[in-house]
Amino acid sequence: MARLSGRTLGTPRMSTTRRAVAAVAFLVSSAVPAWPCSVASPLPSAQDLVSRAEVIVRARAEGIAESPGRDATLAGSATQVRFAVLDVLKGRLPARTIEFNGVLGGRDDRNDRPVPYDFIRPGGRRGNCFALEYRSGAEYLLLLARAKHRAYAQPNDLTPYWSPLGPTNEQLFGGMSDLWFSWVAQRARK
Repeated sequence: MARLSGRTLGTPRMSTTRRAVAAVAFLVSSAVPAWPCSVASPLPSAQDLVSRAEVIVRARAEGIAESPGRDATLAGSATQVRFAVLDVLKGRLPARTIEFNGVLGGRDDRNDRPVPYDFIRPGGRRGNCFALEYRSGAEYLLLLARAKHRAYAQPNDLTPYWSPLGPTNEQLFGGMSDLWFSWVAQRARK
């Protein structure tokens, strides 16, 4: 090999390549996975969610509620969303509207899992374990209960934020003909 200034040509390139490979190997081997949300126990099945829900409704997101949202929970939000109740599948509600923490967004959020859903829609898979975004005018199937853990949601209020990573506030496509709605309705009305 030719030598230039006491070095063999090609040596600096090999050193740079080796250093780059070593750096990448170090970064990959020392990387810690960053999971935005995880739960310690197994997720409840869709049937368990339907059984545990106090109230199940088909509702349409109407807009931002006048009441401010409540922070200091995993499902904390500066705003609340107001929903018009279209159909009650299980339980009773004292009014034809319901409000809980959430924000309005401009896009649909279709669950990409097969029915019966075993996991939350994509909007809830980043950050805090719950899908807080709703599209104004869109319909949702809300499985409501009172949160047993204060960190999950508004204590003592009916909310979809009672089962982290659970499909408790899924957007419907096709209203009552939506497959998730049909599956839940069949089991809720038994």
